Amino acid sequence: MSSFWLRWLAVLCLFACLGCGQRNGKVNITGKIIKGGAPFAVPDEEYVRVTFFPVTDDGGPPKNTYAASYNGKDGTFRAIGGDGQGIPPGKYRVAIEHEKKGGDAFRGVYDGDRSPFQFDVGRSSQPLVINLDQK
Repeated sequence: MSSFWLRWLAVLCLFACLGCGQRNGKVNITGKIIKGGAPFAVPDEEYVRVTFFPVTDDGGPPKNTYAASYNGKDGTFRAIGGDGQGIPPGKYRVAIEHEKKGGDAFRGVYDGDRSPFQFDVGRSSQPLVINLDQK
């Protein structure tokens, strides 16, 4: 086999192993939080916590929740899960807390059990957009 075809085969194998953003059955989900049409940015002394809560069939509390990393400068997040490899596919309610000196600036409106933001997360999921102006 020529070296061209060996290299081409190696590239194909690499893409197959990467699984289009999916690792061990998990998916890397990215997104952005916006408010007033702009990214929801916060000062360095504040932070935003984004947590994915699986929606259960029986409506009960989920066994696991999954953290997302948040960039307070541009309002973007990435669901990293507990092991940093992503989250399992499924339906999620996304909780958001804006931590300031006085506690959650949102006063629990976007907690895991009442957040209006629900998404079906799968292999072909597009970046999520959470608009805090729309409930």
